Amino acid sequence: MSDSYNDFSYVYDSLIDVDYKALCDRLLAFCEKYSHRPKLVLDAACGTGNFTKELVNKGFDVIGVDASEEMLSIAKEKLQNNCTLICQPLEELDLYGTIDTVFCTLDSLNHITDFENFKKAVGKMALFLEPGGLMIFDVNTVYKHKEILGNNTFVEEKDNIYMVWQNSLEDNTVNINIDFFVNKGEENYLRLCENFDERAYTAEEIKQVLDEFGLEILEIKDFFEEAEPNEFSEKIIYIVKKGD
Repeated sequence: MSDSYNDFSYVYDSLIDVDYKALCDRLLAFCEKYSHRPKLVLDAACGTGNFTKELVNKGFDVIGVDASEEMLSIAKEKLQNNCTLICQPLEELDLYGTIDTVFCTLDSLNHITDFENFKKAVGKMALFLEPGGLMIFDVNTVYKHKEILGNNTFVEEKDNIYMVWQNSLEDNTVNINIDFFVNKGEENYLRLCENFDERAYTAEEIKQVLDEFGLEILEIKDFFEEAEPNEFSEKIIYIVKKGD
């Protein structure tokens, strides 16, 4: 593996500042609350496999799906063949059989900016979810896109990585351009660039799609607090159930 590939892995994981074990425990607590016992789990848009690894450590059979071959290559190194990894966009999801639980974390659905593709992704996950199964996902809110991300620029330094994050807002979609400068030693820096879009869907749009595919909302929670979402919530968690 090349040095630049290792650097990309390091940059990505450093950018996502999440306690994956705590997140896994919290989402599994929702399963327990609704007397749901996961067995075969889909980690949708699994990225580099950090959340997937927590699920594997819990003893579940896990399928990780992501559209990026690079991300899955990194995930494969972490997971050491302890789960199945498939390279597919969610809107083209095609599994070998059904699963009983779906997790889709870290605003992955916001990265699908076309509403029709958003519906296809939810529909595909619902298709392979067994009746009575749970789907738990989180999304960034319209408030976050308009009031926090907006047309703003952020500068951050973590360990040996300097990041410049520039946003451009149009309607509920933010174009995000990030320049990473990775210190390779002394005054030697590697520059990496990432550009992507995220769209925030309204509560009405999300409910419309869930209803269309027979997914009942059991509960909605603020991502950062043990509370109901409010007008200032930046990210929210949906716990939904497929009809029997």
